[in-house]
Amino acid sequence: MARSLSIAAYLAGLGGQVSSDTLAKQPPRPFGAVIWARCCHPDQLTAIETLNRKLTEDGDPVQVIATLPKWEKSLSDRALPEPRGRDNIRLFMDHWNPVMGIWVRGDLDPILLDEWREADLPSLFVDATAEGLEQVAGSWVPGAMRSLLSQFEAVLTLDQTAAEGLIRAGTPQEVVRVTGPMEDCAPPLPCEDKDRQSLAKAVGTRPVWLAVAVPESEIADICKAHKFASHRAHRLLLIIVPRDPIDAFEFAAHMQENGFYTTLRSEEPDPDELTQVYVDDIEDELGLWYRISPVTYIGGTLQGGGCRDPFEPAALGSAVLYGPQVTPFQKHAGRLNAAGASHLIRSGSDLGPLVEELLATDKVATLAHAAWDVTSRGADVTNRIVRIIQRRTEELGL
Repeated sequence: MARSLSIAAYLAGLGGQVSSDTLAKQPPRPFGAVIWARCCHPDQLTAIETLNRKLTEDGDPVQVIATLPKWEKSLSDRALPEPRGRDNIRLFMDHWNPVMGIWVRGDLDPILLDEWREADLPSLFVDATAEGLEQVAGSWVPGAMRSLLSQFEAVLTLDQTAAEGLIRAGTPQEVVRVTGPMEDCAPPLPCEDKDRQSLAKAVGTRPVWLAVAVPESEIADICKAHKFASHRAHRLLLIIVPRDPIDAFEFAAHMQENGFYTTLRSEEPDPDELTQVYVDDIEDELGLWYRISPVTYIGGTLQGGGCRDPFEPAALGSAVLYGPQVTPFQKHAGRLNAAGASHLIRSGSDLGPLVEELLATDKVATLAHAAWDVTSRGADVTNRIVRIIQRRTEELGL
């Protein structure tokens, strides 16, 4: 894969880019084929993990390793620091010996891409956009950007606008495909089917809503919302999953003091007809509750402090409600909101009327269907990348 004169001139202008930092000791290389996924932001890691899971479903010895330019220790079990400077990039590649590179959106680093070219590393550009291209290569080197973009075997863009921008910048039109984003929904949370059947039988036709990962600071808002929504739906059942299971007894006492017949999961395996509030004090059952409840409020989004991924309930058919504080899942919340697949509430006083409205109409089914569509839409893109990688590894006899 020869380097063009244009990109050579541009790289010469950048200088050697020799890093003074020593490459950190790398983990042992796994057996089989290694794919290097260069991400630019931590919120892309879920998509790469989904890709890796699909590649290994049939037991093939393929491993995707992700790198980030702005790496933090908290991400050490998900990604490696991106090597900086030519010497470190070469050491990194010597260690991992990748058979393919995947560039995930973000800025196009000409030094790193040139090293991929020098190593004759087949590469894909996924979730691609044309944003920031003007910052990568200056117009003072004619053809530099065209040369940079021509090394990708396939360019899978987020939308038609991105495709047109990349083609104008020099990407060969025949390798560009408008696909949308990669799938970045984690696997659906599991549950025991016998528990689901037992709970579904106990609940019957009662309207249900769920509040998950609720912090202590929001229990009063949850209580007021349930009181409001229960005025019309007298058989309404609220399931509460505290952020910290140690708060379950206190939450149950609070709801009881406010006039609700309340039971704990550990004391009553299933809610009975009298139960108005059911508090889960057993960990790792969210997959069960998402499947039972048609409406889920994501706790921690009114008062802050962190929250669950709104894609979790959405992927299992539960309509999603959340407040304005959705860190670190702003991207997922934004996609749901843009598709009309969720509801943003501004304050605790909005929660009760919205729950009442959704449970009293067919809107909840519309929301849930739209949410499921958003969470599953990227599967075709990921499957296409899987097929490309599988073809490449077959060609290499791996």
